[in-house]
Amino acid sequence: MQMKELAILLKNISILYVEDDYDTREEMTKILLEVSDNITVATSGSEALEYYYEKTPQIIISDIAMPNLNGIEFIRKVRNENIQIPIILLTAHADVDYLLPAANLNIQSYIVKPINIRQLKEVLFNAVEILNINSNIYVKITHSLKYDKTNSEILSLDDKKIKLNRKEKNLIDLLLANQNRVVTYSEIEQHVWMQFDEVMTSMALRTVVKNLRKKISTDFIRNISGQGYKLIIA
Repeated sequence: MQMKELAILLKNISILYVEDDYDTREEMTKILLEVSDNITVATSGSEALEYYYEKTPQIIISDIAMPNLNGIEFIRKVRNENIQIPIILLTAHADVDYLLPAANLNIQSYIVKPINIRQLKEVLFNAVEILNINSNIYVKITHSLKYDKTNSEILSLDDKKIKLNRKEKNLIDLLLANQNRVVTYSEIEQHVWMQFDEVMTSMALRTVVKNLRKKISTDFIRNISGQGYKLIIA
């Protein structure tokens, strides 16, 4: 893949790059700026953690051996908040002792320094593929909650599951499939209640919506008076 092709994929993708060595940082930053307009550079693990919370990057590229907060400690803190974000580790041959603790941190790729441009392009392309897969599986509902479309579950930042009953799952799936418009009462009855061989009452529908709002603590399902309901993603 050529850099121009990669730049098309990464143009709007935010990348957090962490490296304490000046020369390596300058060289790598120059390369990354060729493929993305949104690069944040940190010079230490502690600074990277501040940037992570402030800017919520979509891809992380991090060195391992750094003073104070090293790359593994930084990534462990990120993984406590987010298990999905693609992470690329930059390592030196001398970093072998660091790699074992990284085994359970869901690292997408490792690159041994000095940086090989071809390998960097490959791992960045793979990171974009992961982002595309995740975006098709998960729907962000609020800054701290997402909906797992595959398993029909609400997940918090630490991936704790908020259990939904079948009517609640069916209603969210229906609203998601028609996210850009109001879903009418008759459509909800046909796609949600008919599966239970029941007649939908206005009270029963309000109860399902009320319980969903209570579980998720946000008014993400909005009633359009006299018409139906619409999904509002924060």
